[in-house]
Amino acid sequence: MPHDRTRTFDFRLSTFNYGRVNGRGLFVVLEGIDGSGTTTQVDILSRDLAGRGRRVLATREPSGGPVGRLLREILLGQHRVPDGAAVAGATMALLFAADRRDHLQREVEPALAAGTDVVSDRYLLSSFAYQMEEADRDWVRGLARGVRQPDVTILLDLPVAIAAQRRRAAGRPEERYDADATLEKVAQNYRALAAADPSVIVLDGAAGVDEVAAAIASAMSDVLP
Repeated sequence: MPHDRTRTFDFRLSTFNYGRVNGRGLFVVLEGIDGSGTTTQVDILSRDLAGRGRRVLATREPSGGPVGRLLREILLGQHRVPDGAAVAGATMALLFAADRRDHLQREVEPALAAGTDVVSDRYLLSSFAYQMEEADRDWVRGLARGVRQPDVTILLDLPVAIAAQRRRAAGRPEERYDADATLEKVAQNYRALAAADPSVIVLDGAAGVDEVAAAIASAMSDVLP
């Protein structure tokens, strides 16, 4: 997580911008608990879109900006308060909200306005699923007031145990929200949020990489020619 995953893909096969709406790019977000495969699938989807002749920016939250870099350090256990306690949940919610505003202003909005698709590893739904476990839910929602909504949100749902196994196999360090008990609650929040919002596409994240990629491609067929 500490490294910057923002990338630009521009493998255009032609100068025709497929499926552009009013000249703007599509804003696509992949969501899921840690270990669900969002990072892998963002790369695959970005390359697939680029192969269709589209300009694509692959990015993530926390972003590569100043607030995002601070958040990644906190997630890894750095920057504890003087008594050794972790940073408060309300503070985390504020930082994620600030990073999102910065991310939108610096990267997402300019790319979309230029006709470039943006594929993001995590976005607004993550704040609701994660920060609502450590801060007042209505207040967390208020922090998102007026924030751009994605054109497509895809949730990769899978059992917490499988996600944990994947993180261990990848040798990833333990982060703030990685405890199974915490992720069980976060996963439940994701499912409840998706159930309340029919626009969220829920896919089986426990399937193999190729199967998940194929399911995402199929879901994207509704918004692409």
